Amino acid sequence: MAFETELKFVDADFAALRKKLAELGAECRGSHVERNLVFDTPERSFKNSDMLLRLRTKIRKNGETAVLTLKRPPQVPVPADVKVYDERETTVENFDGMRGILEGMGYDAAFRYEKMREEWKLDGVEICLDSMPFGDVAELEGEREAIFACAARMGLRMEQANTGTYHDLNRNWRAAQGLPHDDNFCFSTSRLHELLEEL
Repeated sequence: MAFETELKFVDADFAALRKKLAELGAECRGSHVERNLVFDTPERSFKNSDMLLRLRTKIRKNGETAVLTLKRPPQVPVPADVKVYDERETTVENFDGMRGILEGMGYDAAFRYEKMREEWKLDGVEICLDSMPFGDVAELEGEREAIFACAARMGLRMEQANTGTYHDLNRNWRAAQGLPHDDNFCFSTSRLHELLEEL
């Protein structure tokens, strides 16, 4: 059993964070574009149980990798000031083949989303600078105390901290903008092409 512990910081200033991370000696691990399909039953039983079954393609300069992930709430008490999931994840050889298997089992692609992710590592914490269609978010993943210590070193303010999912943030943003509900959040074709060119 592997627990994923993370905390998001919304409306992040990526330019300032990159400068600070470089000053702190953080390791930059490069960038990639992520395209995700979230699968569920027709009754949306996964969503109603706070579970996530996701098939992801990571697109890098030197190729693509497909990853299948299952996230579910832990069956043990966890802190409320960070986001914690019981996470199971594996690389799969073929995205389309895995999608066909999931659909053949009766799951369907409930929604899709995309992001540009820039990865750093500092003090044992994985730091992701995620550009989303609705804004920029810094996500810190690691041990709980290490996350808070790393955030302080980076100058992140706790009033920016958020334990929601990216799907929560998208829904909140759409509501604030007066836009209709839509679980999908993807880049325009032109913007996606620009991001792929930046890799």
